[in-house]
Amino acid sequence: MSESSNMSKNLSVTEHNKIREMLALAAADALEPNESELVMQHVLTCPQCSAEMEQWQYLSRSLRQLPTPQPSPELVQRTCARAEARIMDEREHAWNRRVMISLVLFAWALTLTSWPIVRLVSGGLLSLLDPRLSQSWLGFAGFTSLVWLTGGIAAILLARHQRRERSLA
Repeated sequence: MSESSNMSKNLSVTEHNKIREMLALAAADALEPNESELVMQHVLTCPQCSAEMEQWQYLSRSLRQLPTPQPSPELVQRTCARAEARIMDEREHAWNRRVMISLVLFAWALTLTSWPIVRLVSGGLLSLLDPRLSQSWLGFAGFTSLVWLTGGIAAILLARHQRRERSLA
């Protein structure tokens, strides 16, 4: 009876349960300083939590005395090699993506800027409004097709190169 009245005098049941949940962390020194102080003050006034805290501290001390397993040097070396390979793959993938985006943007910019220039040189400014098939339009269409074909070939070569690099790794 005195324990529950003492508990209700100092803390509510909810606050008491919250502190009880923090006992293991306090024993492992894993709390913030203000939280740790709150727990320690409560432990001084609550015999139930004090007993539980002693058990957690004993367990924590015992765990600290156990040897820490160390990975073998071969495992560390393999793990580092895998991590480096993955980082290189990610960098290469990002590089390939930037190259492809640059090629597409370059092809579109070349296409959009070339057509008016070809039309201007071949037939004057007014011919820009004339949509008829003409020799200059066919030349431009061939040029555009060649640019896009080159971009497609570059994409295929990059994909094959990337696949080959991954199969070697």
